[in-house]
Amino acid sequence: MEYFFSLFFGTFILEDVALISSLVLIGEGKISVFGAFWALFLGISIGDIGLYFIGRFAAALGLERRINQSKKLKFTLAKLKDSAFMNYIICGSRLIPGTRLPTYLAAGILRFPFTKFVGLTVLSVGTWVAFALLAGKTLHYFLMDNLLLFVILLFAFLTLAKNVIPLIFDQWQRKACKHSWRKWLSFEFWPAWFFYIPIALWYVFLSIRHRSFLIPFYANPNIANAGLLGESKWDFLVHLDSNHPATLKSVKVKKNTGFDEWLSIVEDNSFQFPFILKPDVGQRGFGVRIIRDEFDLTEYLLLSDFDILIQELATNQNEAGVFYIRYPQEKTGKLFSITDKEFPFIVGDGKTKLGDLILSDKRSRIIAPTYFERLHEKLDIVPVAGEKIQLAECGNHCQGAIFLNGEQLMSTELLNSIESLARRIPHFYFGRFDIRYANPFDLRAGEFQIIEINGAGAEATHIWDAKTKLIEAYKTLFTQWKILFEIGDQVKRDKMVKSNIQLALFIKESFKVYFRKEKLSVSS
Repeated sequence: MEYFFSLFFGTFILEDVALISSLVLIGEGKISVFGAFWALFLGISIGDIGLYFIGRFAAALGLERRINQSKKLKFTLAKLKDSAFMNYIICGSRLIPGTRLPTYLAAGILRFPFTKFVGLTVLSVGTWVAFALLAGKTLHYFLMDNLLLFVILLFAFLTLAKNVIPLIFDQWQRKACKHSWRKWLSFEFWPAWFFYIPIALWYVFLSIRHRSFLIPFYANPNIANAGLLGESKWDFLVHLDSNHPATLKSVKVKKNTGFDEWLSIVEDNSFQFPFILKPDVGQRGFGVRIIRDEFDLTEYLLLSDFDILIQELATNQNEAGVFYIRYPQEKTGKLFSITDKEFPFIVGDGKTKLGDLILSDKRSRIIAPTYFERLHEKLDIVPVAGEKIQLAECGNHCQGAIFLNGEQLMSTELLNSIESLARRIPHFYFGRFDIRYANPFDLRAGEFQIIEINGAGAEATHIWDAKTKLIEAYKTLFTQWKILFEIGDQVKRDKMVKSNIQLALFIKESFKVYFRKEKLSVSS
């Protein structure tokens, strides 16, 4: 046991020396690999947790008050604390010399959740010690000399940490994991990277046919990249008549606007709680929030680092997506698709917890992690019999809304209303109007409220109706992309029209889609 405690206490002095000593002792047969692992693992973990508590102690002595005196620093640190990036920093510092001490102290000062910190520490220390003991110095130096391999392994480790930690410390996420296999039974829930493989190949084929990979970027020339990705929502809405009954009052606010200035904007534009906040540039419902009071507003501003649209809440309760297409030389367009949307809910029975009610529903349990993240504070509550709990309020399929084929809602009056609005946007040929309507009769009569307008990156979302067959879904998307290429080709040939192609913006926003902040990734 003397070697065990020597290694254990040695980690508090020089961790690297203790690690190298363990390899020597194992080689001499004085301690087993198992014994060395536990000595190093416990010593390093306790030391790391000690650094965290030193940070907490420093905060208690007054450092936190000094931080709070600077609004800008307070906001920046709050964003860091609540972002997924902090998880990566804590795990990654284990492998990057010189970063562990300041990182763990900062975690304590910021009051990073203790249970999550312990989980990340245990995972990173356990992985690192096991790797060091089993691989030894030879492989370690090999990885240092082969940076690409090291980066790949580091990325794999961080990805593992991101996915494993919630399962370790969240019982509801563990329960939901048991049903994760069910998503493969219906293409409605397939991962995007898998479902869109045929569409990617079709895109390549169409690009070769039209002799350019950028043809779709020309389709709506007044909008950045035609609205494929990274376009401003405001660039659509700004063209609408503010007095038109379909127009919801909206204002664009620049990022880093102070809280007092925000309150002035809300008051000066006569916005009343509740209202909607959303990123000016966003995808798939990211960051859409119903703001019910000043607390919600403060929380949203702390988590956001982008330009924001503030929009009055639609009075109509039903939602639909109306897909509009017009070739440049045509006088009128057509409605390519209509998607009717339903917002799922659960009814309490007076005996079962909300989390278990969600898991008992055949559809809801497939995407339970999304609902659990949105309702995490209520999952252990037992709703009273007959109580209705809304699971989703944002009309995005990936956020839990139910999509239905709404072809029965099509009418000449609806087309005429959409046409008149589309014509207000210069050179707008291809996109989807997300709208709210009171009832099917009003919608067929062309009466609705516009939530937002999407460009070339929009999709005929009726394909996500559970009744749609896979072959029908692909046929629709193949047709949609064929038309988009044809429109883009016609616009490109028109020398009088200048397109707004910004490839750097497209690449930047593509990366953002895959590195969203956790707290805003699920809309509510």
